[in-house]
This record gives sequence, structure tokens and C-alpha cells, in this order.
Amino acid sequence: MRQNIYDNESFAMQYDKMRKEQKGYNANDLIEIPNFRNLIPNVKGKRVLDLGCGYGENCRYCIENGALYVLGIDISKHMLDIANKENLVNGIEYVNMAMEDISQIDKKFDIVISSLAFHYIKDFKKLMKDIYNLLDENGTLVFSIDHPLRIASIFEPWMEKNYIELNGKWFLLVSDYSRNGLREKKWNGEIVKKYHRNFSELINNITDSGLKIDKLLEPLPTEEMIQKVPKYIHQIDRPFFLFVKAVK
Repeated sequence: MRQNIYDNESFAMQYDKMRKEQKGYNANDLIEIPNFRNLIPNVKGKRVLDLGCGYGENCRYCIENGALYVLGIDISKHMLDIANKENLVNGIEYVNMAMEDISQIDKKFDIVISSLAFHYIKDFKKLMKDIYNLLDENGTLVFSIDHPLRIASIFEPWMEKNYIELNGKWFLLVSDYSRNGLREKKWNGEIVKKYHRNFSELINNITDSGLKIDKLLEPLPTEEMIQKVPKYIHQIDRPFFLFVKAVK
């Protein structure tokens, strides 16, 4: 079943509030965005597809760095409303579409990007095949997801976190790593569904599609990050995100 949690009014309100109040200090701004954009190849004169584009910030980033055309798709009308208000410039087109339906797109792209969205998709194998078909020859895919170790554990109602703190150090509690599939956890007052995939399933689904892995990234915190948000030092022991760059 396709999940559209960001069109849930109460969830969207909490999420928007969190992003605004923690602007410049949240994990998206300090960790995910800079590492994600460092993996995106030169976009000058390129056609870019952004899957799960959210607020459209990466779409605008690509246009401002010389992209010829960017198509941003998202299942959430709420997200696209914000994208159209805040990040619509010449060269960008936003379309309300689920990632499960991208085989309907009749264009080809030089670059496909996706920031923290693929873990919401049940059929990852089909998604990789669809992306392969949408990429031009020598095209590039760049995506980020929640790190598999971070979301592996199947949460029970009594569980609040998947780590313990001993003497100021975080120890990650990992269970269910090889049980690929659905994970449910309360976030902003709602049950959010994500799909855990261990590294072998992730990599094999990518390469089985015909794409080749170019780079995997599990970023370490910088001194600047730690100064702004001291708890981010625990990324060393408990990775937040996984970044993948693959080529056709």
C-alpha cells in the first residue's frame, strides 16, 4: 500500500514546524543535504529527475547550478504546494505522482536523484528497474536513505529507541538485520511505515537492474556539526544515513 503520510494534516504540521524551528541545526541541514549534494555530478545542461522531491529544495539547487530541466515528483500534495510556493523557478516542473508510477514518465534523464525517500517504497527491485529505464546512457543515480543499521530493529510498543547510553557513549542495538521488510515506528504522533533492506538486498537490487555502484558513503560528523549539535558525534557509533551513487 502506498504511503502518503505527509498529506496527513497533523503529521505535516508537526514536520513543517520541526524543519522551520530547527533550520540549520537539524540532521537534514547539517548531515544529509551537504553530503547528498556533494555526490550529485555536474548538472550543467543536464535533465534531472527528483523522486520524492518534497519541498523542492534540491530541484532549485540543480537549476541554480545550471541544470537544463528538472522534474520533481512527489506523492504529497502538501509538499508540492510548498515546492510551488517557495522553490518554483524557470526550468522546474512539479508533478503529483507516486514513485511506484514513474514508468509512466515519457522522458529520459541524465541524472536521477532522491533524498530520504526510497525507504518508503515496498518494491525496491521494480523501482531500480524503472530508474534504469528512465536514465539516458551513462546516466547517474544518487540517493540517500535511512541507514540499514538504524532502522533494522523491529520496534515493539515498549521500545522507544534502538540504542543505549553507557558512560556518555551510544551503543547501537541491532536486531532483525536480515529480516528485510516493513518497519513501523511512531513519529510526530503518527505511525510511519518504512522498509528495511540489508546491504546485500540493496546492492543486489541496484546491480540486477543494470546499474553499477560507483560510491557508497556513510558520512562522519565534522567538527562544525558537533559544535552546533554535540549529540551528532554519536554518528560515529550509530550512522544516520546511507548515500549511494550508481551509474548506467
